[in-house]
Amino acid sequence: MTRPPPPGHPVTASVLITDPQGRLLVVRPAKPDAPWALPGGAVELGESPLDAARREVREELGLILDVQTHDLFAVEWLQATRPDRRDRLAFIFAGPQLIPADHDRITLQYEEIDAWRWEPPTSALQILHPRIAARIVGPLQYPRPTTYLETRTQERTL
Repeated sequence: MTRPPPPGHPVTASVLITDPQGRLLVVRPAKPDAPWALPGGAVELGESPLDAARREVREELGLILDVQTHDLFAVEWLQATRPDRRDRLAFIFAGPQLIPADHDRITLQYEEIDAWRWEPPTSALQILHPRIAARIVGPLQYPRPTTYLETRTQERTL
């Protein structure tokens, strides 16, 4: 018998990092056949999405970034796709622009990430997971509005 998942929403946080040419930093998770992603991951119990975004970048890339609350880029609510899953929230923060000297400071955590690279936005959107790519709308630099999305798998009556 399948149990319903516990209440609450799992939360993830990612960081959109660019370079002076406007390319995006993408990472390849160390899982077979995993699509490229943005640096980030799950928000831990008692941790804010902003703190999780900073921690994940520090763990995955070895970088300490000055990401702030006003750097919120997008939030998406995703409806569960199966009865054993929960709806979830995904946050993306816009990180600072990295300069070439910052590249030498990147140190991968190979248990989680096995590669990183710069991609122009159009090709990055092609190799990122489609749900992640869908969150990256509008200008990547200031000024830009924050985007809020909802992904529904079926209509719910309220």
